[in-house]
Amino acid sequence: MPGAAAPLRIAVVGLGRAGRARVRAVETLDGVSLAGVVTRGNAPEARPLEDVLADPSVDAVCVCTPNLLHAEAVHRVLEAGKHAVVEYPLATTPAKARELFERARERDRVLHVEHIELLAPSQEAQRRRVERLGRLLGGSLRFRVAGEGWILDASLAGSPALRALARLHRLVDLFGEARVEGADLAERAAGGYHLEVDLSFHDGGRARLVEERGAGVARQVEWDLVCENGRLENPPAGTRSDLFERDLEHFVRRVREGVASYVTEERVLHVLELVRQIDERCARAGG
Repeated sequence: MPGAAAPLRIAVVGLGRAGRARVRAVETLDGVSLAGVVTRGNAPEARPLEDVLADPSVDAVCVCTPNLLHAEAVHRVLEAGKHAVVEYPLATTPAKARELFERARERDRVLHVEHIELLAPSQEAQRRRVERLGRLLGGSLRFRVAGEGWILDASLAGSPALRALARLHRLVDLFGEARVEGADLAERAAGGYHLEVDLSFHDGGRARLVEERGAGVARQVEWDLVCENGRLENPPAGTRSDLFERDLEHFVRRVREGVASYVTEERVLHVLELVRQIDERCARAGG
């Protein structure tokens, strides 16, 4: 089509589950093309990171490394003058995340933090229910999962609170900003743990978030939140296979059209502040 914009050339750093999903998304969407991958393994399109960052034909870099490697990689991407997509979390602290957002503005680059859990049909269903059910009174959200690979390695995945980021975002998305009233962490064998967090919301109501990871733990998500007009229970079963495509499509629109992110910078910083508060409470209790 005459006058059509050239495809946005995107490189992907990391070929774990999220990285492979990103590659598929790039290969699926119109208006983007794969500029290579950076991986410690073997891949036909593999390139050194230094080569990707120095290549003027690369428009954007998608960071899909383990959690604690995100911030440094994003910093390098922005310093190279590229747009950045990063899987959550952007950083381990709100201060570091704020610094990266400010650097992106200084460089006039888009820094896009993925939160596909907020694009999921289950979260969309919960939003519709909360509109009917009204203000939160109390209750709990429980998340149990076996966990495997680097996610059970604190030196790569970060604290249990950081690993609870998706559930914290879901609760704040539904009920608004919160503060941490209490937190308790019990360590398990081989990197497993049991975390309990008590939250109070600025608009009223409380909720307990319970997260458990460990070998042999069966995956289970249980919503049991009491609202003014009834209970918020588990959303309907079912998932979408195109969440990474939807997220990447939104990123492209941010670059091409200047649309706002579906997760505001303020929300990202607020939830990272909750993580900081949880870590502080757990350290105090453990000390």
